[in-house]
Amino acid sequence: MWECRYGKEPLNTRLFVLQLIKKIPVILAAAVLGAVCIGGPYFLTKVTFGPAKEYEAVTDFYIDYAIKEDGTQHTYINFATWDQLLKDDVFTDKILLYMAGERIAADEKTAGITKEELCGYLHATVLSDTRIVTTTVTTNDPGLTMKIEKALIPAMFDFAEEQREIAEVRILQEPAEASLVTLDVRTFRACMVGVVSFVFATVLYLCLYYALDEGIHIPETFERRYGIPMLGTIHSKELKVLAGKLLSERSALLTADKGVSPQQVMAALAEMGIEIRVGRRLEELFKMPEKGEFLLVVKAGAHNGKLIEKTLDFLGKCGITIEAALLWEADEELIRAYELPEHVFLAWHGQRGRKDQEIQTENGNRV
Repeated sequence: MWECRYGKEPLNTRLFVLQLIKKIPVILAAAVLGAVCIGGPYFLTKVTFGPAKEYEAVTDFYIDYAIKEDGTQHTYINFATWDQLLKDDVFTDKILLYMAGERIAADEKTAGITKEELCGYLHATVLSDTRIVTTTVTTNDPGLTMKIEKALIPAMFDFAEEQREIAEVRILQEPAEASLVTLDVRTFRACMVGVVSFVFATVLYLCLYYALDEGIHIPETFERRYGIPMLGTIHSKELKVLAGKLLSERSALLTADKGVSPQQVMAALAEMGIEIRVGRRLEELFKMPEKGEFLLVVKAGAHNGKLIEKTLDFLGKCGITIEAALLWEADEELIRAYELPEHVFLAWHGQRGRKDQEIQTENGNRV
């Protein structure tokens, strides 16, 4: 049984990084797609088809709480109570009354809005100083906002007069006109969330894809995994020299991948000055095994690790010898990038050696 433990071989870090670098356009496309898919709907929801413009009027009241008979001050009214009081009849009836411009009972038709609508427009809060009450009127109409705000002020004074706990109410801040409410639109953050999410998912997928990929991308992987010498690719400079050393006149060509034509490979080898007498497909050997010596053609990056394992196992049982292998349709740029550091070092080392030799020769001539 041929042992092909590609699942346990160490990760080729250099090849892994180069494969990720080649996918930078894919990662950039994922970033753009993430920004469009997440930021686009957010922008459409919040801006293009967002809610109608809102206008608000904010008024600050200062509440002087009355003093009890024992000299202590009445307990203050908290923000939740103030917010609820504004929406109760004690305030809404008075606001509708003042909006109608009458000091007699006024109905919702006279005021122009319903009590339910008015309750949705009113809000109150109390900050750190419990004596300062901030009321906010928010509507979609600046005129209506100011009309309600103008009616709220006398309603607040009337309410204070009716409460024995409140001695006096003063206005600290009153708006001259309604201001436009600025929406909290975070389109950039939404786009960044999309970019980070899609890039992370893409990089994670690529890492898992290449880490689990059993295909052959460079000749070195095949030789380390199977212990069979490889001639390289059809464009390798050492192809003809290695073919003369490793192949014999009886060598035949064998292809295991269905997408590889033996005639096409033989024609390409013939252009490089390498003659192969015959080409066979693996299916033909399954029907009629033929002993001999073969040059195995391996398609690059075809996820064919199991196929190669099965092929070598079958050939070993049949006593068929694989003299060498050829990597077909390989990514030449990837191979050059993989070998570039060594080539650069050797070129630099060779130039340095020649310079040292020239210096030694010049010194010898001087002597």
